[in-house]
Amino acid sequence: MQGTGCAADSTFAFFGHAGHDHRLTLYFMGGGACWNSRDCDVHGSPTFDFRVDSTDDPSRGSGILDLSNAQNPVRGHTVVVVPYCTGDVFLGTRTVEYAIPDSAGAPERTFRIRHQGAANARSVLDWVFAHIAEPDLIFVTGSSGGAIATSLFASRLAGHYPRARIVQLGDAAGGYRAPAIPGLLAHWGAINELRRDAAYRSIDSAKMTFEAFYIVVAATTPRVTFSQYNSAADAAQLRFLRMVGVRRVPLQQLLSSNLAEIRNANPRFRAYTGPGQEHAILVRPAFYSLAVDGITFRDWVAGLLTGAEIQDVEQSFWRPTRLDGLGTALHTPREMARREGVGRRAAPDTGPEAFPHASFASSRSSAA
Repeated sequence: MQGTGCAADSTFAFFGHAGHDHRLTLYFMGGGACWNSRDCDVHGSPTFDFRVDSTDDPSRGSGILDLSNAQNPVRGHTVVVVPYCTGDVFLGTRTVEYAIPDSAGAPERTFRIRHQGAANARSVLDWVFAHIAEPDLIFVTGSSGGAIATSLFASRLAGHYPRARIVQLGDAAGGYRAPAIPGLLAHWGAINELRRDAAYRSIDSAKMTFEAFYIVVAATTPRVTFSQYNSAADAAQLRFLRMVGVRRVPLQQLLSSNLAEIRNANPRFRAYTGPGQEHAILVRPAFYSLAVDGITFRDWVAGLLTGAEIQDVEQSFWRPTRLDGLGTALHTPREMARREGVGRRAAPDTGPEAFPHASFASSRSSAA
């Protein structure tokens, strides 16, 4: 597909495992983000994954990528795994030139980063549309930077497959509540990609936030089940929050506000909050072992996929607490939603048959 590629070159690949024709899982990998010359410099210390290589091979994965595990709720699905390599949460549409100032006698140098992740994501959806005719169940999920746009992708899949039951799960990206977010989206050209969808065209770009993605699609595709997983003190989320200027605010406080805002628009939204600082769970062994309030995360996800009546799992982490010396009471996100009033809405062509049954195969493309 024209325009696909990674940050520093025009090659891109995704991976597929052939399974049941009527059950599909799409997993969008994480890999950080960048928006300035220091953090985007692939010859320095970049804060994002800028290439697709052997480390992205999903056959080495655990959690939902361990397709030999009989307890895996997506075992038997056709699984598509999408690597992350553009630093723009799969929404970028710009190639940006950055400059490294001269220092210590070294002259100024410039470099370009292809924040073109939207084209990569669209190429994968186009492949799915061409090769998966009529799925009954679609699970759209991703971790970290790969989680952020999954609500948008779930909405697009719902439009193409009107009969499918669709479940979305964002893993480890729910706490990014920061004034800088709309500016980052504009920097990457994400607004251009969002406005491909009519539902986003009336949204003020200055108010576009990650939680707004959930709010918009709740109105346009209410039949989709939307959900999130977060660790209560996720160290990676806190690190990126510091990078965008949010410091000394407990992640629980930010999560509580974001989840309550989403629930105001979509009371059917569900969340599972785990303990500790670990970042992302879907492709770790903890996917099977973590239990909160007597409910394992694996069973909670399985319930989402079977259409069971699933409740939030988070009460252990949202008991009222005084924070940061300001007398702020921390309530559960659902309590906050009730208090505020629920209802406010503010690739070469490779068919599935070519994938080995017990492993993943890659589909590679280059920009024209």
